[in-house]
Amino acid sequence: MKSVFSGKGFKILVTVIVFFLIFALVSSGNSYVNNFVTGFILTPVRQVFTGGVTTAGDTMTPAKSSEELQKEISELQEENRRLNDLLVDYYDIKAENEELEKFYEIKAENKDFSVVTATVISRDPNENFYGFTLDKGSSDGIELNDPVMTENGLVGWVCEVSPKSCQVTTILSPDASIGAVDKRTSDTGILSGSPAISDEGLTRMINIPTKNKVEPEDIAVTSGYGGVFPKNIKIGKITERTFDDYTGQPVAIIEPFEDIKTVSSVAVVVNFSGKGEIEEAEKIKEAESSKSGESSKK
Repeated sequence: MKSVFSGKGFKILVTVIVFFLIFALVSSGNSYVNNFVTGFILTPVRQVFTGGVTTAGDTMTPAKSSEELQKEISELQEENRRLNDLLVDYYDIKAENEELEKFYEIKAENKDFSVVTATVISRDPNENFYGFTLDKGSSDGIELNDPVMTENGLVGWVCEVSPKSCQVTTILSPDASIGAVDKRTSDTGILSGSPAISDEGLTRMINIPTKNKVEPEDIAVTSGYGGVFPKNIKIGKITERTFDDYTGQPVAIIEPFEDIKTVSSVAVVVNFSGKGEIEEAEKIKEAESSKSGESSKK
């Protein structure tokens, strides 16, 4: 049997009795007892509570005025504008680097080329052969009839030029008259588009010799004849060999390596080895003929 003095009830009773004894002593006015109770019991307890309140009060931030809040908002808005400007600059630099990287191969394969990279800025919805306008012009060194290409192949040529922009006619147009050659067979022809196939993104090579070895899957490239277009620029893959409905002459249908309808960035070839050779030769010939005529008159 457990002792009565070790029970829980007994301990509670003792605690209550002690509490009332302390209360009675304090109430009696005994200064010694008052000092003891105050110093060793009440003060520590008071410090715990007041310290907690003080600490909690210290962590509370005073409310900001409307002027301070407005200033912070203005500073955040300015910082946001600055970050947006930096982001725009980043995208510009990124796009420029991507273009330079894209056309590096053109320069690597054609060391005689001088090119100006440009971006398509508009397309005429009424233009049946998907011509477009570039963001570069004569102030960038671009001239009339300069070839326009991408890393995939020939796209067209400059048909109009102003200081800050230029217009491009594509190889899907019947206005094209570009020397072309079947790279495998060396059969030559003229690259010229047709309204009948332009919507399919196709062009054609005409004026092919009657006896030719052109076959589907052959590769067509520029011949370089005439000095207007460099030699060996890729044009596309021959998909079909057929005949012209009117002349009966052989025709090769070509699928360009570049998607003319959706091209967005190009390289304008402003100079290359052999540019304008025939044109220059004709000028010299005309000048010599003119001198001969003047001599005969004398």
